[in-house]
Amino acid sequence: MMKRLFALVFAGMLCSAAVQAQGWPTKTVHVIVPYGPGSTPDTIARLIFDRVQKNTGQSMIVENKSGAAGMIGAQYVARSAPDGSTLMLAPAGPLETNALLYKKMSYDPLKDLAPVMLVAQTPTVLVVSKDVKAGNIKQLLGEMQADQGHMSYASPGVGTLGHLDMAYLVSRAHAHIPHIAYQGSPKIITALIRGDVQMAALPPLAVMPMIKAGRIKPIAVIGPKRSFLLPDVPTLKEQGIDFGPVGWFGMATAAGVPQATLEEMHRQIALALEDPMVAKSYRAQGLETADLGPQAFSAYIQEDMKLWRPIIAQNHISLD
Repeated sequence: MMKRLFALVFAGMLCSAAVQAQGWPTKTVHVIVPYGPGSTPDTIARLIFDRVQKNTGQSMIVENKSGAAGMIGAQYVARSAPDGSTLMLAPAGPLETNALLYKKMSYDPLKDLAPVMLVAQTPTVLVVSKDVKAGNIKQLLGEMQADQGHMSYASPGVGTLGHLDMAYLVSRAHAHIPHIAYQGSPKIITALIRGDVQMAALPPLAVMPMIKAGRIKPIAVIGPKRSFLLPDVPTLKEQGIDFGPVGWFGMATAAGVPQATLEEMHRQIALALEDPMVAKSYRAQGLETADLGPQAFSAYIQEDMKLWRPIIAQNHISLD
């Protein structure tokens, strides 16, 4: 009798968990973007969750909570109820690299957040000014090594992907090339054209027009494959350097959300990404679709941190 009762109770628990997962979302979902309106993560979030809302019939509210390198919004999500009603769409910073760049944070991205899905990726393109003689990465590393204080490189800010990419390459050349931070890709491209700086690693969409116009020169795509926007530009790996990190955007929620709910979130977001209009919008922004679920995305973050940790430490990069 007791065995039968236990079996019935256990079966009821399984059914309850299944219904709970299948029912996501059961109420209004708040999607936090830790950057301002019009930013890339904001655009991606609105694009995806417009489709999720249509598919599920449940309200999806995108909210911007910017500031502190994305940490204000991330902290808000980390402290939210673990019921799947609050999500965040963000780049690597709030989900990963800030933990390597700041000595103190108000949340731990690895303990307080639960990865849901990797939703987008983009490589960067290593470009140089026209006064740089190099035409490939081997020549550029040699030119960097021989530099007598004439070269510098730019990025959109300390700790950004463009900064970390270039810091790695400068270290590989055993060179001492100064870093200059600019506010955004347009100003960096202007500086490259004027010869104020000599190198940068920027998104393909940002550099493509000036590459095609012959105003700056591409050296390599930094990523696992060539960019669909610049198919004639080889990757670093094709040129003998096995280094291919990408810029990425992912979804996370509060730690403690049941695994079954995380999987249903992933399923619904992946379904939204299948919409042809989403793919078209991604391409217009120079983005590539990605689909890693909760466990795979968690492993991806761990591997990414293993890549960046020594680079950040060896180059003494900090935002404190």
